[in-house]
Amino acid sequence: MWKRLWKTLHQSWLLVALCLGIVSGTVLALIVRSTFFVSPYWLIFVAVLFLFAFFKPNYLTVIIIFLSGIILSFFRASADISGADYLSQFVNETVTISGTISEDPDFDEDKTKLKLNDLVLNDTSAKGTLYVQISETEMDIQRSDKITLTGKMSDGFGSFSGSMYRPKIVSVARPEPGDLFLRLRNLFAEKIKQFVPEKESSLSLAYLLGMKNGLPDDVLEMLRIIGLTHIVVASGTHLGIIVSVVRKIFGKLSRFSGLLFSILFILVFGGIIGWTASIVRATIVTVLSLLMWYVGRKFEGWRIILIAMAVTLIINPMFITNLGWLLSFASFSGILILEPKLKEFFFGEKKINKLLEILLVTVSAQLACIPILIYYFGSISLISVVANVLILPTMPVVMGLTFLTGVFGGIEFLGMILGKIVTFLIDYHLLVMNFFAEQKMFIVSFGEKNPLIFLIYVPIVSMLLVLWAKKLRQKKLLTQL
Repeated sequence: MWKRLWKTLHQSWLLVALCLGIVSGTVLALIVRSTFFVSPYWLIFVAVLFLFAFFKPNYLTVIIIFLSGIILSFFRASADISGADYLSQFVNETVTISGTISEDPDFDEDKTKLKLNDLVLNDTSAKGTLYVQISETEMDIQRSDKITLTGKMSDGFGSFSGSMYRPKIVSVARPEPGDLFLRLRNLFAEKIKQFVPEKESSLSLAYLLGMKNGLPDDVLEMLRIIGLTHIVVASGTHLGIIVSVVRKIFGKLSRFSGLLFSILFILVFGGIIGWTASIVRATIVTVLSLLMWYVGRKFEGWRIILIAMAVTLIINPMFITNLGWLLSFASFSGILILEPKLKEFFFGEKKINKLLEILLVTVSAQLACIPILIYYFGSISLISVVANVLILPTMPVVMGLTFLTGVFGGIEFLGMILGKIVTFLIDYHLLVMNFFAEQKMFIVSFGEKNPLIFLIYVPIVSMLLVLWAKKLRQKKLLTQL
């Protein structure tokens, strides 16, 4: 039954139309900022339309489902827009607001940056996320703590509905029993730090657990200069490496065991890392890939991307303004869509060696991300691809050894041996990063927030369309024969 349903969804354009409607509708909703669709009756209306179209599919119902996706996205975005509009009423006023710290605090030299969800202002709940900078850097605060602040409200930006700078902390409450996943992660991290020096352990933990907030400023700057910030953001790469190991181990018992334990591990991993935009996207894509593996079907890359985009935007429409979300999907599009086409263009059906394959994947991901990176940061290193090729192949090894160091850290001599190997590999990574970051002659500046930079996508998309048209002609010729 489930396999038949999956086949129906796979072959139907209704799902594609719905997802495309959700993505395009979210963009429109955030531009128009209308709350007309806030009524839950719209949700019932969309459900009825989709059920009707599912059982009576034709060209007209595909259009209806596309419009339903737009309505659904407007309905979902209305709550966040209303929350942002509510907070904007208090801009430049002193308010008392409480919320839950949704991600790990970012401790800087003279300030701590927080992201708050589940906001309550004047006894009224408000949707959206609040960006906060506080002066305290040594305070015992962590993810999932409930904090109350008093200070001046400022405008929001990006995915934030509002912001506050240096407010006074009224109270901090830690729910009991608290975030158990966070406790587990912190205990694991402390065990690794016993055997790996501070600078090296901070980078290895950023690889394995996405704990980038502990990275020194000089390392973060090197990563930014050479375009390697994606390797310290827990995302599909990290999750894919770990899940592939879990699937291979439990897949030996049965196909269902491989699927079940992989999904359970994904949920645990997400709980430990925190459900950031990148992890939500990575979870959806990985689960879809696992389901395809389980039912033994192939799924076109662009469909996976579109479905994952739609689901993440239904979860949180403001993800579309999140840099991590944009880079995550750009990188994934490069790997799933661009890389196979480049391989086909340059090598045809010939089998290529592993190093060349890694180079193609790296180049494809970088090409897809470059316009976004330049738009936000204003510069790019022309040799960042080389740095990626030198570092990425050793990432799974570093992640695996870091994990083993935490697991076997209780046995001191094993912890010391594993810790030494991790330290050696991380020192190699730091050496590569430092070398390429110092090559200033290869850094090209364009200026920040220049929309013309997205014209880089024009030749890339044109090439994909030409290759797609060529493939269609070949298929047509084969059917005629």
